[in-house]
Amino acid sequence: MRKTFTIILLALAASLAAAAQEHLSERVYVSTDRDVYVAGDEMYLSAFCLDMSTGRFSGYSNVAYIEIIAPEGPVQTAKIALSEGRGGGCIRLDNTIPTGQYEMVAYTSQCFNEDGYDFEEGARVLSIINPFTDARSSAGVEILTDEEYDGLESPSSPSYGSLRLDRNGPLTVTNTSDKPVTLSVSVFNDDGLVAPASSDPASFLAGATRGTSFTMRRTIDFEGEVVRARTSGPADVLDNLGGASAYISVPGRASDFYFTRIDDEGIATFFTRNIYGNTEMVLDIGTALSPCHLELLSPFAGVKASGLPSLPLSPGLADRITARSVSMQVRQAAHADSLYERPAIPEDYLFAADSVEYILDDYTRFPLMEELFIEFIIKARVSKVDNTRKLAVSLNDTFRPGQSTQLSSLVLLDGVPVTDQEAILQYDPLLVERIVIYPHTIYMGGWPFAGVVSFVTYKHDLPSFTFGENARIVEYQGVSRPVVVRFSDTELGIPDLRQTILWIPVLELAPGESRVLEYVSPSYEGSFEAVVEGFDAEGNPQRASVRID
Repeated sequence: MRKTFTIILLALAASLAAAAQEHLSERVYVSTDRDVYVAGDEMYLSAFCLDMSTGRFSGYSNVAYIEIIAPEGPVQTAKIALSEGRGGGCIRLDNTIPTGQYEMVAYTSQCFNEDGYDFEEGARVLSIINPFTDARSSAGVEILTDEEYDGLESPSSPSYGSLRLDRNGPLTVTNTSDKPVTLSVSVFNDDGLVAPASSDPASFLAGATRGTSFTMRRTIDFEGEVVRARTSGPADVLDNLGGASAYISVPGRASDFYFTRIDDEGIATFFTRNIYGNTEMVLDIGTALSPCHLELLSPFAGVKASGLPSLPLSPGLADRITARSVSMQVRQAAHADSLYERPAIPEDYLFAADSVEYILDDYTRFPLMEELFIEFIIKARVSKVDNTRKLAVSLNDTFRPGQSTQLSSLVLLDGVPVTDQEAILQYDPLLVERIVIYPHTIYMGGWPFAGVVSFVTYKHDLPSFTFGENARIVEYQGVSRPVVVRFSDTELGIPDLRQTILWIPVLELAPGESRVLEYVSPSYEGSFEAVVEGFDAEGNPQRASVRID
């Protein structure tokens, strides 16, 4: 009953999302910890997704898509999980990015449905300097004399809105209005590298448009990212795949698996709750027809930058660029990201309660998997249907508790569904650490399953397991986790050379609330700038900045 109720809620949410797509204009503003980086740096992001029909935060899309683009197209991409229009993430810039100016564009799946949508709307300009190579972006680099460069100034963006930023004593931010605000906070080293003219909340809103006509092209990522895959194989096989089952899963994560049916166009659409981080993904088609497999479709627009200015540099910047590069390399070599604060990500929602766990080391070890279910695992048994062996869970929600049904049970190995259950019965039980049984009927992608039998190995990576011919293992870019930076590298016994010394992607202040922004200063002397920006609950832009010497 519990799982059935969950499926009904998800179906209702999908219906509401479909209705919203008929008129919803979403715009995504992204703030960054800085505007000038060296290749290899980590770039911290904070996303604000607004519904342009109300001017307030959008509660529809749960994913923002980010592209760092050159005139030729994207050089890096990222995904940010959104909750009520807010989220944070991180991009580690590739060491191979050529020196130059780039644009950062941000959008949601709903933007694809807006006729004539300009993906460069609200783009942010970034400078990236690569000291490891002479390669230059096609946007160009302009070499100035030191005197000419010193005459340049980073564009100023005045403070506005209801924020007060006080640096007398501890750095304190105050919301002086009668509306709640949500902000990003950055304190970074200002070493004189000139920042490009970029976006801020007020200029972003001033240039924001609202769509007037829409065509259904993408489904809103209402619960999480909607992952799409295309079937591939011989034409005679593909013609018979309509309605066949397909699944994606992440090894080692018990709840990151999703089922669906392949449509008549050969597309499999998976509605996820968001898959976090860059990881491996298993794609499989549950059919005896072969050879055929799934290929992931990119969710990104592939935007090309237009009108990028050249990047001004001068010979006298060498020491400053070297200092930034050394800071980046020291942090990477020392794995300083262990000092980050990362908000917890809910996991294993399927097995959160009512599951039965068997730790196999607590029992007599047997050489055959079937003997485990004969001797001491009483919540599941091995049955034979049409001369095929299968595992059947004794359910708690049948008419008679403990009685099995005619439905098949879902079998997982390190979170990956095993459609050929004979393969799991032939698997070496000495590789398995524990077996978790969920004794309730569940629904996945419209299929009912009579409970779940989850095998968890010691290594969590399906050791010695052979996949079927239709399976593929691919690299998958999941949504980025938000990062909070405030600690000192000296805790790792290395020099504290951080360029960004405080980053908070999501800071919420109630009307009249003040917050002390605690952070640890680096080991070098310099000038620093604190920038706090965002929007209030009515969508009004907010920004405050202050220098710290």
